[in-house]
Amino acid sequence: MKAQQVILDFSAYLQQNFTAVVKEGTVPFTEELEHTRSYLAVETARYPDKLIVAYDTPHIRFRLPPLTLQPLVENCVRHGYDPNTAPLHIKIRTRETAAGTVITVEDDGAGYHPRDDGRPHTALQNIRDRLKLMCGGTLTIASDPAGGTTVTITLPKQAED
Repeated sequence: MKAQQVILDFSAYLQQNFTAVVKEGTVPFTEELEHTRSYLAVETARYPDKLIVAYDTPHIRFRLPPLTLQPLVENCVRHGYDPNTAPLHIKIRTRETAAGTVITVEDDGAGYHPRDDGRPHTALQNIRDRLKLMCGGTLTIASDPAGGTTVTITLPKQAED
């Protein structure tokens, strides 16, 4: 039964990826959140008891570019997870402010070190560029040298979805 659920989650994840690639314009946050949940369901099955995800997303009535949230969470898993350490905790939060929307993706992994591998961080730059172009948004990254990274997306006030 667990294998069947993983296959369903992976199928949903792939379908959402293919759909997102051809979309023009922004998408409802709820679509991005579902895509991220599908991805995390597969990763949680791969790393049972080693990946702990918390959602605090009371504000969901906004739009953003497709493939914004899921790649950020994927970076948390790819760069923050270490099988030899305690579980990786990921927190996904949204909040509405007077100026718009703030989304944070936080992990307690190894931390983000932009110059440690010499390779460009193309995915992050693509997300940053699409946020600015499609909705006037910004992406910032804060990392604690002792571990942990917080990515913050700020979107200006926009029409509700």
